[in-house]
Amino acid sequence: MKKLFIFFSALLISFSLIARDPGDIEERLIKSFNTSFPSAEQVHWYEMPKVWVVNFVSQGIRSRIVYQKDGKITEFTRYYQKSSLPFLIQSRIKKVYPTKKIFGVVEVSKIAENGAASTIDYFVKLVDEKNWITVKADNEANLTVVEKYRKAQ
Repeated sequence: MKKLFIFFSALLISFSLIARDPGDIEERLIKSFNTSFPSAEQVHWYEMPKVWVVNFVSQGIRSRIVYQKDGKITEFTRYYQKSSLPFLIQSRIKKVYPTKKIFGVVEVSKIAENGAASTIDYFVKLVDEKNWITVKADNEANLTVVEKYRKAQ
């Protein structure tokens, strides 16, 4: 768990080093973002070689959007608690893992290049006294174990 925390801390620090002033970003991209997320707070833009990444909080949910340089969204990620997880997925997880508690959720939406279709995957972190388990769920509540760790004793 400590290694995971250190890794994510280092990742956040490295992203902050390449943070950009929104003044350097195309005006139409910022206008599009502000129109879609008028209540966004803690907005931070980052420039990568082929994309712009924006991290923000909207309605209490931490989110991240990846924009291509031409302004098209390719990925939308949200980080939240059990209460925002769709009911179908919550009930399926309760049925399959009755002794586990939901610790948190990462929802990843990938938008196809043509913009017509997208996929949504839910990565649900489950916990009990001995283990951490990450389960991937799709829209139909099909579950797959992605990773499993024993807690340090």
